[in-house]
Amino acid sequence: MPRPTFHPLSRTETRALTSATRQEIVDAITSAGPCTVARLAQLLGRRPDGLYFHVRALERVGLVRSDSESGQGRRAAAVYRLPGPAVKLDYQSTPRKDLCRVVRHALKLSLREFERECLSGRDPGRGASRHLWGGRLMGWVDASQLARVNTLLEELHAVLRAGRPGPGRKAVSLGFLLAPSGLGERVRGTSKSIRTKERGHS
Repeated sequence: MPRPTFHPLSRTETRALTSATRQEIVDAITSAGPCTVARLAQLLGRRPDGLYFHVRALERVGLVRSDSESGQGRRAAAVYRLPGPAVKLDYQSTPRKDLCRVVRHALKLSLREFERECLSGRDPGRGASRHLWGGRLMGWVDASQLARVNTLLEELHAVLRAGRPGPGRKAVSLGFLLAPSGLGERVRGTSKSIRTKERGHS
């Protein structure tokens, strides 16, 4: 599967995504293509009136652009699109606090979706049809294994980004974190503290 072409987010665009609703809007346009506010409301299960403020905030920073209008006369409505097929956080130049805020909201959104489905009483599915899964994995990996983890995450990213709304399709989201656990660092730091204390009492 070919990798999508990404639009790297600027600092102001990144700050605009410190809102779960705005992240949902960007996700919907990424998957469904250019949308009117009415179409976004339909896809997200929200009232259009609650989306205008967020769409305008995204438009002000250039993260969405109004292209043309659909319909005629009084029924005409602006159509919003992204500056590229998909957007991507810039981990090199974006302030780290802004990155943390965006990811925090993304994970809160995923947790909210997980809890809603988990508590619904619906069958979570089994095997290849399973659509509810949560947890945390941790392990010690070498350089080649880390490369494999990143490759798998990129494949998941490509599969989900290529998904389009339509008959027989179910909207799913994948929230994840990949970060050094710090376990080894904490052990070393603890051991050093213990040795220092032991020398101080000897």
